[in-house]
Amino acid sequence: MVILFGFIRPGLTYAQDINIKIGFRDSIRSEILRESRKILIHLPDGYDTSKQAYTVLYRLDGSQNSLFGTVAVANRMTDIQQIIIVAIENVNRDRDMMPLKSGYYSGTIGGEKFLSFIETELIPAIESKYRTNHKRILCGQSLSGLFTLYALLAKPKLFDGYVGCSAGWFADIDDYFMELSRNAFKDADQFTGKKIFMSNSLIDKYDADQKIHQQMLKFSELLTTKLGDKVKYKYVTYDNYGHVPYPSLYDGLKYVLELQAKN
Repeated sequence: MVILFGFIRPGLTYAQDINIKIGFRDSIRSEILRESRKILIHLPDGYDTSKQAYTVLYRLDGSQNSLFGTVAVANRMTDIQQIIIVAIENVNRDRDMMPLKSGYYSGTIGGEKFLSFIETELIPAIESKYRTNHKRILCGQSLSGLFTLYALLAKPKLFDGYVGCSAGWFADIDDYFMELSRNAFKDADQFTGKKIFMSNSLIDKYDADQKIHQQMLKFSELLTTKLGDKVKYKYVTYDNYGHVPYPSLYDGLKYVLELQAKN
């Protein structure tokens, strides 16, 4: 996959293309989902000549734009560590991100299957093909931020770090997520060493009454009470940015990667 930028100098009648390759496309046939899933992969500079093993960031809502933005953020953190980025393109976003029906999304629900695809098909394929250190980060935003929280609670050992931008769940499934949280936190040891960053906007038009924010405050209190210092957890709110606050990806990755580098 090549991103092209065209520049035209004033007074000149030609444009000069600058080609920047930030990644490439691949696909994996999923028996669980019964479909082929496209992924976008970015390998860090020097991958081909180094013997280093890398942490892998699994980026939900994968697209050329989201990969480009994630690479731009990751490149600002090379003093912390370099990472492989795997962006998972959407096929049916609502289906894959929702673990249960809601008044907001009442169609086919496939969150459990999608997580199983990531665990048993995608991750093994990536770790068999590329030099990884078997440390993994999951990153989602908005609806895929909901899925990131679901993955944390349903399969806490699967990832080492979690970044959810505009994360939370809908009011009518609050009981489900809180019960899922209480059950998961009964076994606090399975969360040991996890690095978790969640964020929301206080001026989010999709959460005008701040119900999602209030639910995240309740969730955060439960998490810190039950898990204590077994995890590193941060919930951040922004009041100068709307839905999916612009700095949240940078802040989240920096928080998780810095903590990983120290351990």
